[in-house]
Amino acid sequence: MVDYDLSESALISLVVLALEGQKGLRLAQAGTRSVGDVLSGRRSRPVRLEREGDSLTIDLNVSVDYGKPVMEAAKEAQRTVAEAITASTGLKVKAVNVTVVSVEYKEPNAA
Repeated sequence: MVDYDLSESALISLVVLALEGQKGLRLAQAGTRSVGDVLSGRRSRPVRLEREGDSLTIDLNVSVDYGKPVMEAAKEAQRTVAEAITASTGLKVKAVNVTVVSVEYKEPNAA
């Protein structure tokens, strides 16, 4: 039997791909910081992973389009990411924590 390991960057890539098709929600830009990040002095990354054996906790910083129900977008992101990670890797997802760091207004005819 051959052992293998998944790098953090591979897991983050899976999270990014899982969220690509979600309308009205995207990962926040790396410079965007939540209040918790500012108070704790942490550098903000849109995806943070905490791995304990075969289980994973995922923290997401996201932006939601104005007019999209925020709670609905966050729940959809949680479900989508958890299902994608479990199906792709077999790892158990303990939690997907979503922090909405901004709400953005998009022009109706903007590209």
